[in-house]
Amino acid sequence: METSNYRLHGFILLLVMFLSAVLSLASNMDVSFHGDRKRIMSGSIQAPSSRPVANEYIVCSDHSEAEGKPQPSSFDCEKGDLLSAIKFADYGQATGSCENYKRGKCGARNTLNIVKKKCLGKRKCDLSSPDKIFGPTHCKGAIRLVIEATCKKA
Repeated sequence: METSNYRLHGFILLLVMFLSAVLSLASNMDVSFHGDRKRIMSGSIQAPSSRPVANEYIVCSDHSEAEGKPQPSSFDCEKGDLLSAIKFADYGQATGSCENYKRGKCGARNTLNIVKKKCLGKRKCDLSSPDKIFGPTHCKGAIRLVIEATCKKA
């Protein structure tokens, strides 16, 4: 009896591992929106998520300062879609990449709340003059405005 239970648990574990691997591979597939999203602004990267789910997808925006000067930032959804959630925003020295960002230690504190207030419900969000919008970062070195948002069919 015990041997059959171990076999059943082993089979379930293998099935879970297989499904996890399959889903992980599927989530790493590239999905392209707007062609080359890097043309939005020099020094910026905006990449759509590889996980579109039920008319939703994630867009990430990473705008670094150029020559020591903060650059205006903008990001947008496809035509007919709206920014439905802002999952992450940091004006400072965030680490990681799209869907895995982590807040830096010196960023402007209210970045997420400000981005939500200015961008939710819009198709496109422009954040010009980030120093004026977000306030001081207290960072030494390069500053980035990093945003992860969800777009949804309107």
